[in-house]
Amino acid sequence: MSSGVPRGKIIGLQVYNPDGTLVGTVQDVILPMGEEKEISLQVLTKYNKGEIVKWNDVGAVGDIIILKNKIEVTPPEGMQQAQASQQTVTPPPAQPTSPAPMVSPTTTAVPQQGQRLSEKLKFWKREERKCPTCGSPLTYIEQYQRWYCYNEGKYI
Repeated sequence: MSSGVPRGKIIGLQVYNPDGTLVGTVQDVILPMGEEKEISLQVLTKYNKGEIVKWNDVGAVGDIIILKNKIEVTPPEGMQQAQASQQTVTPPPAQPTSPAPMVSPTTTAVPQQGQRLSEKLKFWKREERKCPTCGSPLTYIEQYQRWYCYNEGKYI
């Protein structure tokens, strides 16, 4: 009895070139019809473009799929220009510092030459809250729409 790879194991696996670069994710297995006799994988590339990979080009299947031969995956025309002009983004701080919910809108006067963008745009005053038990500042957790005290480790 020959060993094979079940379709359910392949769907969703990431596909990598032999040099370790990400190609994309397997979306489906394409079964041959008519004269065509070769099974293929339908891969959604990292640039959201469909790509067909013949099963003979698959080198190994495990937690990921590694190809035998490199596939060139190029970004769409507009994305290449955007990546070239993109600036470096600094990572967020380690501890979440969610702002307090918006309370009241205010606007600034007409912006003058050299003012910062944040000063030109409408902004919101933030409400600050203290923990009723320990008095430390509370952080608003947007996902749960609740206030959290990091000092006590609980929601208020």
